[in-house]
Amino acid sequence: MDKSIIKGLNDKIYEKRKATALELENLVKKCILDNDYERIDKIIDELCRDYAYALHQPMARNAGLMGLAATSIALGSTEVGQYLRKILPPVLTCFGDQNDQVRFYACESLYNIAKISRGEILPYFNEIFDVLCKITADNESSVKSAAELLNRLIKDIVAEKASNYRTIVNNDPSKTPVATSLDPLTGNVYQENYQQDNNDLAFSLPKFIPLLSERIYAINPDTRVFLVDWIRVLLNAPGLELMSYLPSFLGGLFTFLGDSHNDVKIITKELLDSLLHEVNRIAKLQIELKNKQKKKLESLKDNLTQNVVPKKQDGSLIAEKKKSLLHAFNNLSSGNGNANTSSNKFSNASNGDGNSHINNNETDGLPVSLEQDQNDRLQSLRIEMETAIQENNILSTENHDKFIETRNGDEYVPSQDIHLDFTDILSILINNLASSEVDIQILALQWLNSILMIAPGDLIPFYTKILSLLLKLLCDRDPEVSTIARTVNDKLLILCDRYDELQQRSSPMVYGPIVNSLTLQFFDSKVETKIACLDWLSLIYQKSPDEILAHNDTMFLTLLNSLSNKDSRLIEKALSLLQKLCSESNDSYLRKFLEDFLNILRRDSALLKTRANYIMRKICTSLSPERIFKVISLILNTYEDTVFVRMMIQILSTNLITAPEMFSLRKKLRNGDDPLFFTLLFKTWCINPVSVIGLALIAENYELVYSVIQEMANFELSLNDLVQLDILVQLFESSVFTRMRLQLLEQQKSQYLYKCLYGILMLLPQSKAFDILNRRLNSINLWTLQPSNNSTVLYRQRNVSGSVSDSDNSQRSVSQNKLKNQELLDHFNRVMNREQEVVELRSVKDSELPGLGSFMDVSENRSFQSINPLMSNATNAITEVHTLNHSFAEPDDTSSVVFRGKLTTDS
Repeated sequence: MDKSIIKGLNDKIYEKRKATALELENLVKKCILDNDYERIDKIIDELCRDYAYALHQPMARNAGLMGLAATSIALGSTEVGQYLRKILPPVLTCFGDQNDQVRFYACESLYNIAKISRGEILPYFNEIFDVLCKITADNESSVKSAAELLNRLIKDIVAEKASNYRTIVNNDPSKTPVATSLDPLTGNVYQENYQQDNNDLAFSLPKFIPLLSERIYAINPDTRVFLVDWIRVLLNAPGLELMSYLPSFLGGLFTFLGDSHNDVKIITKELLDSLLHEVNRIAKLQIELKNKQKKKLESLKDNLTQNVVPKKQDGSLIAEKKKSLLHAFNNLSSGNGNANTSSNKFSNASNGDGNSHINNNETDGLPVSLEQDQNDRLQSLRIEMETAIQENNILSTENHDKFIETRNGDEYVPSQDIHLDFTDILSILINNLASSEVDIQILALQWLNSILMIAPGDLIPFYTKILSLLLKLLCDRDPEVSTIARTVNDKLLILCDRYDELQQRSSPMVYGPIVNSLTLQFFDSKVETKIACLDWLSLIYQKSPDEILAHNDTMFLTLLNSLSNKDSRLIEKALSLLQKLCSESNDSYLRKFLEDFLNILRRDSALLKTRANYIMRKICTSLSPERIFKVISLILNTYEDTVFVRMMIQILSTNLITAPEMFSLRKKLRNGDDPLFFTLLFKTWCINPVSVIGLALIAENYELVYSVIQEMANFELSLNDLVQLDILVQLFESSVFTRMRLQLLEQQKSQYLYKCLYGILMLLPQSKAFDILNRRLNSINLWTLQPSNNSTVLYRQRNVSGSVSDSDNSQRSVSQNKLKNQELLDHFNRVMNREQEVVELRSVKDSELPGLGSFMDVSENRSFQSINPLMSNATNAITEVHTLNHSFAEPDDTSSVVFRGKLTTDS
């Protein structure tokens, strides 16, 4: 450079430096006219070496920046491209200077260089983007304003040139291949053999994506706004196909939603919505193209088939055509019929038992209108998922290669070849489901919901991770989160149910990890989540029973935890699953479940006293009561804890006598249909004499009852036995013992009935129960003293078929012989003797054994009180017993009995 130019550039006055820059510009232009490019190289080298790279010399760096900008302007758009490799590095270096004035001049210089270079600057886009990303967060307002102007210019250049510009320096424009061709007649654009990532392009999106992936996790809000704006520019740029690299920056965008600045959240949410809309558009476009290509292939096959047909005579050819037309018409008619049939089948299947676990997901206990709304919603979801599966099968057809071949000559449609990597996208979405930010959770759920409709097969490998997070959101405090989570969960259920219909599966469905995940989160979740877990377990058992049966321990704990809950919906779900698991052919599973259930009751005394009776009733309702009683009796025979065994027998006896669900079992015992079953119950219940009396009274084996009462007189009765007798007497007034009360009218036929009732009366102390039973018996005695017509039959017992039979008396002599009363009495004596020895040796305190009424808490089912109207008087009756020196406390619940004081074995 001339000395005058060097002196002017070093001047402290801005106007003089600006004038010197104009002189330098004229000098470079003169060199171009003289073809003195060597001097231009020396000028650029001198500006870079002595000025732009001069550290800790702000004035020199400013002069160098102005000189490089002036040189670029002088070179013009045709010549500047071959010097950018020397000009840009020093300019970009000045963006990191500590002096804000240097950074300002760096923005100004790069703005002038980019303005004159236009597309030629695109090969250096990564370096420019990197410095822009940093300078936008500058603290100096003037620098930030200059950076905004520079950023706006670079955006315009990229939007205009990035998709098709090739540098003049490195390529001959005449040899540049074109991506599309234009038909001059129709004006249609056709696809050619051109790939976007051609190395001849000035802008390379694959080279830029790693830089974007690195910068997308920036924390500064200004930088985040800058990144969002640039992603929007690249998304809207034609031909760039940024969506192919969506997983590279999607995760960072989700983190922007947690920013404390609202403007960042707003623009990020808008961008994510645009990206989701673009994903749906691309998927829809590809499905439409596949359908068109499929139809084209079918037409080609038809043409080939027609060409193979040999020529025939005119008459035979006409007849053949007529026959083919009739056949086609018949197929069309049958095709419509089949379509209607298939739609009807789908409609019926959606309402059938196969999806009952979905139908009943949230409809239990709801009003009819709400239940109808839920069913309609689930029906629409099934239709949507059916459509999604069909479309997914179209995209995964085996004729993919043939479809590509049929594109030759077709009109090119932008985005038709974009590949969306849903596997990486799903990994990002699942990670964001665990976020504490509501906005992030909502958007992640919306994306999952859309991907379920686009690529359902890609979600199969992620079921375990998705469910571990999704089910917790069902009971989220935000209603929008819980609503979307419920929709996604229902669609996942439907997809799992129809998994076999998927043709494209990234991996097979593995149920084991899903079961582990469901059972683990079951114990630390709310009711809605637990209900959803049981829905999933029911579906998995339907699809793969072995996977559920292989997780016995966790499954038992899950069911038992559900049954101990107070929510009726959860209990119904657990019982439904239990009914499926404990099928008639799976007695071992039922026995294992009941063993675990009894062990939990042994460890949890509060659960035993408050919920055991209700849970037992519900289990008997879902399964066969006879089966439950039989299995539990066999299990109790193996227990050595006599106190717990007596309590459980008390619960069973309470249910047998009072529960409406036990009507069939009571009828079976009364008819004597299964003597072995009665024998099993009797031998197991002998440890609780009052329960044995109740069992035999239900079976109407009054002779056996009288014999048991006589044997009881040989042993000391505890206070608990007297309390149970008191309550049993009050139960005589319920509808369960209506037959027994009517049998008192036939004194000659019911001698043992009278004996056993009077025996119970003699065992009772002077209490209300004594008075009740005494009045009942005295009323019958007064009636029998009156003269009666022998020809009049006051009571006729009905047999099972409903016909009247005088020969069928209450003593049931035939049944008694089968039951082997003497053998049962011997067993009763052995048990009572053994129990008496245990009491004497260990001094068992009967106060630890609650009365029968302690297990009568059935607040969950109010209809229970109507069956036992006198249960509320049990406590009052006992409190009036003055013959025993013990104190009693009034319970909170009128259906229970609470004891105080120390009970001894001495009565």
